[in-house]
Amino acid sequence: MSLPQLLWSAYERFLTLPTTLKDLSGRTIIITGANVGLGLEAARSIYAMNPARLILAVRSVSKGEDAKSDILSGGSKEAPPGQDRGETKLEVWELDLASFKSVKAFAGRCLHELDRLDVLLENAAIATGKWNTTADGWEVTIQTNVISTFMLATLLMPLLEKTANLPSLKQGSHLRPHLVILTSDIHTNAVFPQRTKLHILTAMNDKAQFVSMDRYTTSKLFDIFLTRELARHPLFQNGDVVLCSVNPGFCRSELMRDLPLVIRWIMHGLFARTTEEGAKTLLWASLEDKVIPGSYSSSCGFINPSKFVLSAEGNEIQKRLWKEVGEVVVQVAPETTSIWKS
Repeated sequence: MSLPQLLWSAYERFLTLPTTLKDLSGRTIIITGANVGLGLEAARSIYAMNPARLILAVRSVSKGEDAKSDILSGGSKEAPPGQDRGETKLEVWELDLASFKSVKAFAGRCLHELDRLDVLLENAAIATGKWNTTADGWEVTIQTNVISTFMLATLLMPLLEKTANLPSLKQGSHLRPHLVILTSDIHTNAVFPQRTKLHILTAMNDKAQFVSMDRYTTSKLFDIFLTRELARHPLFQNGDVVLCSVNPGFCRSELMRDLPLVIRWIMHGLFARTTEEGAKTLLWASLEDKVIPGSYSSSCGFINPSKFVLSAEGNEIQKRLWKEVGEVVVQVAPETTSIWKS
């Protein structure tokens, strides 16, 4: 993070963000990466709002079960009055974003078992800073944070669309289906030298071109680009389904777990929001209905992403990246072709 960002984070850590509360009875919510950090805190609050089903989508089922037990035992102090939290079916489903096979299996299970999907909060991400490839042959950060994230999004768009066309659950509790992509204000720091290459993803998948400090920031930049391009789809343009990206700010989460403990302690102590405060940004983005398609949210409000994203060059990169990621996704999940080719 740059010095101005650190100073801004130090200021933000003293802000108290608004608490978003909705009656979610009868609704189905999926949160990826919900066993730790922001995802777990968001799951606590969502559980307190009494959805019919809350699915913790996690790489490790055992850790997911630990998170489930933690939620059930601790709960949240912000449950809406009069709600019976015992009506919620809290479930742990396996999802490994570093495996296309796992993403396909998870999406298939959703389409087979769920009759609705009201919120898909794609919170899961990694920031290893180390070169590693998946069994599918992709650098792990790019596959996890970008390719698989949008593969899952496009695979589940039919279920979000189906939900949008269902009758209202009850008077006064309207909520449009939401697709929310976790990103970060650190996208403004992306150097992204691969932008000049003929094929962006090929360059990102070349170990010789790997810059550890730039990989996570670039992946979050890609998430903003792809969210903005996906927002062109009629499903979002027509207002049937809400699509936005969300920056939680710098938070005390597990994202920095690969850094030395002393560095984490200093960074978290001086500059980071608590996970409880950071999770409020996820809840707001997931439950706010008045959203321009593809908007970028931060601190429970909508702001512009970086100047590069909004530039002519950024727009060109956005379209190139959409085409390249789409080619990978369609090869694995041809049922999404109409979305990526539209």
